[in-house]
Amino acid sequence: MAMNPYRERYFKELGELKTDTEELIRQVNYAMVRSVEALIGYDVEKAKDILQMDQAVDDLNQKIENRCMELLALQQPMAKDLRMIVGILKIGIDLERIGDLAVDIARVTIQSRNKIHITRLEFIPRMAEVASRMLLQTAEALKNDDSAMARQITKWDYEIDGLYGRVRDKIFKIIVNNPELVDDATPLLLVNRHLERIGDHVCNICESIVYMVEAKREHLN
Repeated sequence: MAMNPYRERYFKELGELKTDTEELIRQVNYAMVRSVEALIGYDVEKAKDILQMDQAVDDLNQKIENRCMELLALQQPMAKDLRMIVGILKIGIDLERIGDLAVDIARVTIQSRNKIHITRLEFIPRMAEVASRMLLQTAEALKNDDSAMARQITKWDYEIDGLYGRVRDKIFKIIVNNPELVDDATPLLLVNRHLERIGDHVCNICESIVYMVEAKREHLN
C-alpha cells in the first residue's frame, strides 16, 4: 500500500533535518579546526576566512530551526519524531555556540597579529584535535541513532579538561614570572577556555542524541 504523499513528504523532511544538522556539525568543526590552525601559525588571512564563513553557518542553522518550527506547527509530531525535532533544536543551539567560539578564537589571531608568542602552544592543538574528533563522531551518532556511541564520545572530554588545566597553569605561571606579558597571555587564556567550552557543548549534543533515541535525559558532561 502506497504511503500518503503528505506523510511521505513529512518523513522526507525529517530525514533532511538530520542531514542538514550533520552538515552543520561538519561546518562548525571546520571553523573550529581552522581557527586554531590560524592561531598556531598566526595566519591572519586564514582567521579572516573563519569570520567570513560564519554567515553561512548561521544561515544553515536558521534553515534548520525554521524547518523544525514548521514541522512542529504543521505536522504535530508525536513520540520519537517529536523528540527528534526538539533534540535537533537543542543541538542547533550548541552548534551555534561552538561556531561563535571558533569565531572568537579567529579574532584573537587577528587582534594579536603584532604580538609575540609567549609560549609554545603544544596543548592547544591537541585540545582542538580531540574536540574535532568528538564533533565528527556526533554526526555519525546522530545519523545512526547511536546512543551508545554518543555516551562514549563524552569520555574524550576528560582529556580536554586535563589539557585545559595544564594550559591554564602554564600561562598563569608565565604571568606571575613576567607581569609585563599579561596582555599577551590573556587572549591565550581565552582560547583555552573556549576550547574547554567546546568540549562541554559537544557533551550537550551527546545528551540530546541520547534523549532523541531513548527518551532519557542524562547528564553526560
